[in-house]
Amino acid sequence: MTVVALGGLTGAGARTMGPILAEQMGADYVDRLILTNVARHVGATVEALHQREERPPTRGERFTRFLQRVLERSAVTGAGGDPYFGPGVAAFLTEEYEDLPEPTVTRGHELEDEKYIEGVQHAISDMATDENIVMVGRGCYYILKDEPNVLRVGIEAQIDDRVATIAQRERLSLDEAARTVAARDQARMYFFNRFFDIVDPDAPEFFHFVINTSAVPQDYAIKMIMDAIDALRDGQLK
Repeated sequence: MTVVALGGLTGAGARTMGPILAEQMGADYVDRLILTNVARHVGATVEALHQREERPPTRGERFTRFLQRVLERSAVTGAGGDPYFGPGVAAFLTEEYEDLPEPTVTRGHELEDEKYIEGVQHAISDMATDENIVMVGRGCYYILKDEPNVLRVGIEAQIDDRVATIAQRERLSLDEAARTVAARDQARMYFFNRFFDIVDPDAPEFFHFVINTSAVPQDYAIKMIMDAIDALRDGQLK
């Protein structure tokens, strides 16, 4: 089993490469969009899967069930759940950094934050035990940094390229995209500092290697990661 945890800056290309990597690996792909879909439709999906018990579930359906168990334990459905989780864990896993609520600084909220991040760490660790998987964002590369089966890759790019990517992907003007990138970068720094006490989330010690997609074409970047997966499996990477 191999887990690829991609992290890096908004618009650098991690969420573009993630699904391609997963397809080449024969792995499942998880980012906030998939988790959002499961979270919003968990009740209906559980019922639909229950009705289809008569035939063996596909790989995708098995993984959907696994995500449902994680999200149900986190009280996404409104029911009491796993003591590790709180009601904020779904937002943490599914929203953009800048959309996450900034907690009020009081002693009570400090305790809530502690349970909050503990739940998210538990959720990501759970997902990383389910066959081959590609994960993007939410601090997964840091949370899984001590797991021997996890390849941690940073994805970065020059600011102009990142702005152009966001402008195209989200249909924004370049000025709007520049403001969006700046806001997400700031929110990302707050996120890592607040929950992990990290000043520089892109420090090289958190990754096996970092790819600059402004200089490295996507096809070659994916080849680099696939080669690194083989090296990790062969014990050549720590």
